[in-house]
Amino acid sequence: MVNGTLTLWGNGAVTLPKEWREQYGTKHFMAIETSAGLLIRPILEVEYYENSPTDFGLHFPMGMEPQRFLKLMDAAEKELKTEKRRKTRKSHRNTHG
Repeated sequence: MVNGTLTLWGNGAVTLPKEWREQYGTKHFMAIETSAGLLIRPILEVEYYENSPTDFGLHFPMGMEPQRFLKLMDAAEKELKTEKRRKTRKSHRNTHG
């Protein structure tokens, strides 16, 4: 984990350490005020949140075109089906092999 000091410039800009900028691969970060101070988080294309067993979902902080979302969902569904087939085959081999 990298620790660093942030510099606040006269125009209000804050400079993040180079290691952080490179690690997260984004130029977009959000600052959230917490009881402990400011929390700085990278804004990635899609964020998953889970506040409780009944309060969870996806958040798109930078927005997303509906067509891109559908392509990502299709790809995820195919990946889940492939993984399920692998587990079924492995289970079948273990019980019959």
